[in-house]
Amino acid sequence: MGKKARLAKQMGKYIVTTLLGTAADTLVLWVLSTYLLDGNHVEKYVISPMISFECAVIVNYITAFFYVWRDRIAHKTKGAFFSHFWKYNLSCISAFFVKMLLLNAIALAFKWPAFICNLIALCFSGILNFAINEFLIFAKKDKQPQKEEPRPADPDSLQ
Repeated sequence: MGKKARLAKQMGKYIVTTLLGTAADTLVLWVLSTYLLDGNHVEKYVISPMISFECAVIVNYITAFFYVWRDRIAHKTKGAFFSHFWKYNLSCISAFFVKMLLLNAIALAFKWPAFICNLIALCFSGILNFAINEFLIFAKKDKQPQKEEPRPADPDSLQ
């Protein structure tokens, strides 16, 4: 498979699986900004999106680790899971800042509901997040390490 075809396939997997994270993000944001934290702009457009975003990060990371970039992780252990998670979370925080800037700019300019502004901002921050994951967090190595079979008695194995 050529480089462009592989990249397109990865992008396709990423887009499909991030719909789960987007659904979690949007649902949590809607509940928080409509029913729980709907008092002022900071609660509705800053705190609610921060909480909903972290919920989406967790959902997206699980699908990224076990589906999108699973072939790039030689040993699926708890250690590998959490080692990749902190890097993934940091990359998502970068994308989150882009999302927050866009979300608030759109909200202030158009006065649309928080979840609509969030969806628009997610499209742009999602592209940034894919690039960080594809080329940094789960970068394809030139030489793939030999996959070792996990030892049956390995309590750290996630398989």
